[in-house]
Amino acid sequence: MSSTENHELIRLLFGGLACMTAATITHPVDTIKIRLQTSPHPQNILTMAYRIATNEGLKSGLYKGITASWLREGVYSSLRLGLYEPFKGMLGETDPKHTPMWIRFAAGSMSGFVGSVAGNPADLIKVRMQAWQGQPQSILWHSKSVYQQFGMVGFYNGLQANVLRAMILTASQLGTYDQIKHTLLNLGIVKDGPMCHFMSSMCAGIVMALATSPVDIIKTRLMNQSKSSADGTCQYNGMLDCARKIRQSEGLRGFYRGFTAQWVRMGPFTIIQLMVWERLRKWYGIKGI
Repeated sequence: MSSTENHELIRLLFGGLACMTAATITHPVDTIKIRLQTSPHPQNILTMAYRIATNEGLKSGLYKGITASWLREGVYSSLRLGLYEPFKGMLGETDPKHTPMWIRFAAGSMSGFVGSVAGNPADLIKVRMQAWQGQPQSILWHSKSVYQQFGMVGFYNGLQANVLRAMILTASQLGTYDQIKHTLLNLGIVKDGPMCHFMSSMCAGIVMALATSPVDIIKTRLMNQSKSSADGTCQYNGMLDCARKIRQSEGLRGFYRGFTAQWVRMGPFTIIQLMVWERLRKWYGIKGI
């Protein structure tokens, strides 16, 4: 295996490890966000956290779906982070310090697309495990439930919304981080190190949370829905139908339900993910993005 091929595999591995680390730390907030997005009635983040901890236990309730989350990050995030730089190269990047912004955002969209298609089954199981309010069940139990209701195609419920979300998320996260990082370095404001990575990732987290919240709630609703026991139909017939029904029943604010939890999770998640990713690369001897 050539040095270049080895570096590509290491980028994939480090991308997955960085996101698994961030997911482990922020998973309780993600569970609260999922519950807020799927709840029939609006609630605030503290009320939902108290309800989960009281009814289901602090650890067993807030960490539901953590195994599926690790699986998801191992597939989805390994690809979306690991393929970001190869896609930049395909789009014509020659100097990482002066890459046009459109290349950064386009590469993020492309790597997000690939990662979301590959990771959709694990993402769906994660959402269903976190939304489940009974006794915690395994990945296999929830997989069997999906298969019995929908067949193999059920593992790709919400795919359109998930792909759109991943493209927006990765473009806004990695594109913003990459752009701000090199702007700071090119202007001599900070040196390439933890402070630069922190400032860049914090800005990226804010942009990403604002950009992805509407499509994130659509994705969650589609992935969590089940067929009606009465007539075998689903509440939502695809992404556009879901968006229309949210707009009709909840107004525009419905697309930002759970936004506080979304921001509280995605801000720290992005900071941890990108700082760990940069440190792992430096430790191995690979240049930062």
